[in-house]
Amino acid sequence: MAVPVESVVTLSAYVGAGFAMGMGAIGAGIGIGIGGAEASRSAARQPTAYNAIFKTMLIGQAVTETAAIFALLVAFALLFAPLPGQGLSGAAARLGAGFAMGFGAMGPGIGAGLANAMACRGVARRPDTGNDVTIMMLVGQSVAQSSGVFALVIALLLAFEPSVSSDIVAVCKLLGAGLCMGFGAIGAGLGCGTAAMYATFGVACNVNQRPAILRTMLIGQAVAQSPGTFALVIAIMLIFAV
Repeated sequence: MAVPVESVVTLSAYVGAGFAMGMGAIGAGIGIGIGGAEASRSAARQPTAYNAIFKTMLIGQAVTETAAIFALLVAFALLFAPLPGQGLSGAAARLGAGFAMGFGAMGPGIGAGLANAMACRGVARRPDTGNDVTIMMLVGQSVAQSSGVFALVIALLLAFEPSVSSDIVAVCKLLGAGLCMGFGAIGAGLGCGTAAMYATFGVACNVNQRPAILRTMLIGQAVAQSPGTFALVIAIMLIFAV
């Protein structure tokens, strides 16, 4: 039995929303767990610094949740917003939005969790550097979330793409845009999170070198983020220029 195109569009929105939120929750869940695990370990090793460790953990976990919140917003948009796209290309745009945000949230979530874990370890090592370590963690986590922001932008562009074509070329380019940005954000988020992870611990080891550590971290993160930027550019070209 043939399925009406209108039903395919609706089904694609449902699948895209489920994929965005389901996959988007993986990275944040793992990242939050990594931070909580290291906080527990650090509190056991340094009980006198428990309050500082606990505060650092909660602040870091709040930022780690960011990409999952983006995924939730995209899922709500796919489920409840009056999206303009119709036909097979409209269905592809909805699926592409889910792919972009679902995959795109994984790397930033795990990367931010790595930075949070090392911040907790650093505070346990040197409780007196707690404020400096937390600031370094937040800066590093913010940069690690950049690829998640890119994924959110592409997901929303796809979700509100007004295409009404049933041409297979239009279908493939919209799906390709979502996959390009989704996969492209994974490595960038993890790479930036890894740089932030060691930078936060480095501040705890030698707080006097904080400016040099910050500068080195940001340069490293800028380079690590460049593949995510390339993915953003290609995804935009797929949506608008080809």
